[in-house]
Amino acid sequence: MPKIRSLVATLAVGAAAALTAPVAAEAADQPVVNWAHSDYGNDYGTLLVSATAADGVSAITAHILTSDTRQEVATVDAFTLRSGTAADGVWASTPIVLDDLGAYSVDVEVTDTDGTHVRQDGIGELYYAMFTYFDNVSLNRTSTTYDKRTVTMRGTLLGRRPGSGVVAPVAGARVYVLGTLNFVEVITKPDGTFAGTIEIVYESEDVWADYGLTQPMHTRAQSEPLRVTVSPRPVRVSVNLDKAKLTRGESLTATGQITWKVAGVWTPLAGVEAFVSFCTSTDQYSCDYVESVTTDAEGRFSYTTTPVSNGYIGVTHVQYTPDGVVDPYVQPGFGQSRLFTVRQPSAFTSFYGGRYDQGRIGVYGNFAFTGGRSPAHFDIKLQYSANGVDGWRTHTTFTDQHSFEVTGVDMPGAVYWRAVYPGDTGFLKTVSEVVAIPAL
Repeated sequence: MPKIRSLVATLAVGAAAALTAPVAAEAADQPVVNWAHSDYGNDYGTLLVSATAADGVSAITAHILTSDTRQEVATVDAFTLRSGTAADGVWASTPIVLDDLGAYSVDVEVTDTDGTHVRQDGIGELYYAMFTYFDNVSLNRTSTTYDKRTVTMRGTLLGRRPGSGVVAPVAGARVYVLGTLNFVEVITKPDGTFAGTIEIVYESEDVWADYGLTQPMHTRAQSEPLRVTVSPRPVRVSVNLDKAKLTRGESLTATGQITWKVAGVWTPLAGVEAFVSFCTSTDQYSCDYVESVTTDAEGRFSYTTTPVSNGYIGVTHVQYTPDGVVDPYVQPGFGQSRLFTVRQPSAFTSFYGGRYDQGRIGVYGNFAFTGGRSPAHFDIKLQYSANGVDGWRTHTTFTDQHSFEVTGVDMPGAVYWRAVYPGDTGFLKTVSEVVAIPAL
């Protein structure tokens, strides 16, 4: 049975060792072993022991035993102070070399500087495990495309033996190569190498290797994640209009084509949906979905509508996976028409005039924007003419008035009157009926 007898750290003896204390005080101040376990953060073959002793620890001996039969397989008494003080500290053993991996029971003896000795059996466990890790992990590509959707991860699984620190390949191990959704199970070769291929299904994914607790007394290993992004196939959408100006109530037809880039060539997308929307500006986020149409064999589409206001026709193409999510391998395409203007109608709902008090003329009228939309401001011009055909002169201009009138006009001769809305951007010009007023 191997025994380790060299004392690495010299443990100082305090001046209190020379003092004589009562027996009851000695019992109260005897050393205490708090815990013992493997140094999980550095080497599973190193034992850490936590001990407290009022007079300071002078010696530690650990006995390593099999858990089932408690057969002693090693003894170690070479410890150095890892943290704390001799009175309350954590001590680390020299690396322990055993033949077999396993979980071993630990008995610990502690002696303080006053010579007081205690032994605590079964105080801890030496988890004598192989530390495993991945090395030289790489991907064959970090960007996937419509035609190449998979990545292959390669690497090596290595194991560092406890105690000796010898590094060797881990053969025949079950390794998982994982992405966000997909994974594949592979077995390492005799040299510890592996290769696993998975399909990337999201716009951006991390891919990593994982070695779980599939072999006894092997620690779990995970590689650093490697980021993979999708490079989608570009989509182009064109939108044309049959007219740019129309009167409310007239129809407007938008036509266009949806294509995508295949091997560097723009190719029609046949039989796909073109999602049509009405947009109030060139900003795509100003668009509201209207309906969808399907492209023909040449990727062309046509949509006819009767718009009620100015705007743009936007067309979007998005492809979905069988799960109903946007396909990351096909770039969403969006196209927008030029601005179209819908000229809104207006009307003089009444217009009349005549001679009233002392033969003076009065003219009255009402005006409305009959399409339901109106400009912020508008003018109505009240005009007169000697013949009712030409030579019209403006008598009065009314601003932002839907009802208007003039009275007391002194014109003894025959005269003709009319009202005119001159129109504005998006609003049609309107002229009232002509009212004839005879001479006095």
